[in-house]
Amino acid sequence: MRLMAAIIFLTLIAVGTGILAGKLLLASAERAADARRSVTAAPTASSYAGSARLRKLSPIVTNLGAPANNWARIEASMVTESLSDEEAGILAAHISEDIVAYLRSASVAQFEGARGLQHLRDDLAERATVRSLGKVRELIIETLVIQ
Repeated sequence: MRLMAAIIFLTLIAVGTGILAGKLLLASAERAADARRSVTAAPTASSYAGSARLRKLSPIVTNLGAPANNWARIEASMVTESLSDEEAGILAAHISEDIVAYLRSASVAQFEGARGLQHLRDDLAERATVRSLGKVRELIIETLVIQ
């Protein structure tokens, strides 16, 4: 009988301690959530002017310079200043031609690793900037598949 009473007593103490700990944790979590709600995040400043637009280039598929049996497919977008839709379409076509010309003169070894991808990105962005006379702010490579 004493053993049964001791087990019931210890069970009640454990339940009480669990309820108290749960209430304390819940109150602490509610305070943290209220603090997060009250803090408003400052809007991030964009590095682009209000007239900048993201224009998607059509996917480009071409063979590489070496070895000739390897193919590359690239999808990219360009960030431009204020251009009319007609000017942007013509510029996108010229930049696509430049990308094809670059890829046809490149080898697979040039694109290996993170450094190779960074060089590709820098070279294509430089070509786009030169071609557009500075109207293209950035060329973004979305996908690159080499097969």
